[in-house]
Amino acid sequence: MINTKILDELLSNTGDMCLKRRAKAIITSLSPKKNEIVLDAGCGDGFYLHLLSKFTNAHLIGLDDNPKALDLAKNYVKSKRLKLVEGSVMKMPFNNNKFDKIICSEVLEHLPDDVGGLREFKRVLKKGGVLAITVPSHNYPFLWDPVSFILENVFGTHITNGFWAGVWNQHIRLYTPDGLIQAVKKSGLKVEEVKVLTHYGLPFNHFLLNLGYKIRKSKTLPRNITKSLSKFSSDDGGSRDLYHLLLKAVNFIDRFNDKEFSLDTSTVGISLVAIKQRA
Repeated sequence: MINTKILDELLSNTGDMCLKRRAKAIITSLSPKKNEIVLDAGCGDGFYLHLLSKFTNAHLIGLDDNPKALDLAKNYVKSKRLKLVEGSVMKMPFNNNKFDKIICSEVLEHLPDDVGGLREFKRVLKKGGVLAITVPSHNYPFLWDPVSFILENVFGTHITNGFWAGVWNQHIRLYTPDGLIQAVKKSGLKVEEVKVLTHYGLPFNHFLLNLGYKIRKSKTLPRNITKSLSKFSSDDGGSRDLYHLLLKAVNFIDRFNDKEFSLDTSTVGISLVAIKQRA
């Protein structure tokens, strides 16, 4: 079982309330045991691997096709049981039936063939193994991204790339709960649980997050401040600098997301847990 109090402490410096919700859903649904093999497919900078390394002695493997992202993960994740591999999720360099648990977070929406990608996850997952998926929701709240919402619902279009693309940035598709369920079923995996995450947020929340990311990566801030803004920091949010004052406001709003929403509620993300059946 995952100690949720410790998990909350590890996420205390995370300003992205949707990321925080995704992380909680993923870590608690996997709860890896000692000596299990866990894959984060499309691991990016290794944030989920970082969190898992605080809870488990499982073998952790991160896969990504971006070598720069893997370099970041190598610096951020401090675990002797970590292995990072460069490769595509569409043709993973792993044997059949290798992994006990797999993370597929914010990946499927980038794949031209999402069902094909899910079949590849099924191939490398052990029988009885668990796949934790998160994807962006097509039924997102108006306040989260008013630009995309108006473009889609008034003009029938959206921006695909760049800052003003918002929730659509570099995404081939967004998902409804039913659309995700059907894709998973077509791959041959069994759906165990589906949830929608993060209804409440700040106006233009997606753009505020992107702006904050650009500022942190601009190298214009002193190194100690940049470090204090990192989601990898274990800061308890007690500081009185501007970021942590804003973080307290974000956390106050995020408390309203502390419940299970019906699947037709407008939310930022969808979480799904699937298993590879033994028979």
